[in-house]
Amino acid sequence: MSFTPTVATIPLHSHHHVRQGLEAQLRQCWAMVNAVPSEANRYQRVRLECLLQEI
Repeated sequence: MSFTPTVATIPLHSHHHVRQGLEAQLRQCWAMVNAVPSEANRYQRVRLECLLQEI
């Protein structure tokens, strides 16, 4: 069993870097959705968008 850190475990001062990373991943994900419109790619996009809204 592995531990996956969540946004809640990240110190507040690093939210800016987390947001930048998530935004970069979201841009890549949009490119993947446009290139290969699969259910997995759409799910990943929605998951990243939800994470960005939480921080």
